[in-house]
Amino acid sequence: MRRDLRLLPLVVTLLGATLPACSGDDSATTATTTAATTAVTTATTTTAGTTADSGGESTTTGGESTSASDTTTNATAVDTDSATDTSSGTDSDTDQGTDSDSDSATDSTTDADTDTDTDPGVEGIPVHDIPGLLSITFWERSGGDAPTPYTFEIWGSELTNILPDPLTDQSHDIKGVSTEFYDVYYSDIDGNFDVDGRYLTIAGAFGHALPAGGGLNLAEIALNYQDNSVEYGSYVASFAALGDNAAPDSAPKSIDGDLQTHTTMGNNKNEPDKRLRVTLGFESSLMPG
Repeated sequence: MRRDLRLLPLVVTLLGATLPACSGDDSATTATTTAATTAVTTATTTTAGTTADSGGESTTTGGESTSASDTTTNATAVDTDSATDTSSGTDSDTDQGTDSDSDSATDSTTDADTDTDTDPGVEGIPVHDIPGLLSITFWERSGGDAPTPYTFEIWGSELTNILPDPLTDQSHDIKGVSTEFYDVYYSDIDGNFDVDGRYLTIAGAFGHALPAGGGLNLAEIALNYQDNSVEYGSYVASFAALGDNAAPDSAPKSIDGDLQTHTTMGNNKNEPDKRLRVTLGFESSLMPG
């Protein structure tokens, strides 16, 4: 079984894109952005390779299957706090004490929620049944110079249950900034909860639109084995990007094997009944043996 480090990262061309900003809470940040208008996006099994750019961020090259043309939201957030908070690479943390949300009828919401029937064509096994699997780590980025690891046992209640909406301070598996809450669980390819699922999903809510940076900043999901080896996701099965600060084309950064890059799935401020989401597939659960 192949488990070491980076397995089959997805190849996606991200030419001319700046690294999307991390989620910001109570931001006075100014941002220059093009509202995301990306329609439904479906990611299929792809072998990925990465090359490092001058900013330390991995740039993937390759292709992604989409059901409609994508328009990438490239947001450059400038931190206006008195102490400059600069994340590694080109990230700018927008977690500040003043809320300057631009909540208006002109918000452009991009719902990139995928409804895919694309499957690698193998039966696979439930993630929790992968031989030698010990725990699962979700690497979430909310500012700072590196993402924060959140590790759960394979039969822990976090992964074997789905939390009801709304996610709150009292009901969440992971918390980013003060208005950012996540639920993690085993799922099917579309991100629907399935305790015996072959996929892993992180879904959640972020309550700020532009000029705050978009939420759900996932660097990687890691399978941790008893022999101390680590396996990252091999492809993006599906995802949901919402709101005016989403960068749908950042989804492949969750499988590039680089902890200094991350997704930016936006916000659900105007659609509280929906969740931001990223669902990943793994070689060991889809192609065991």
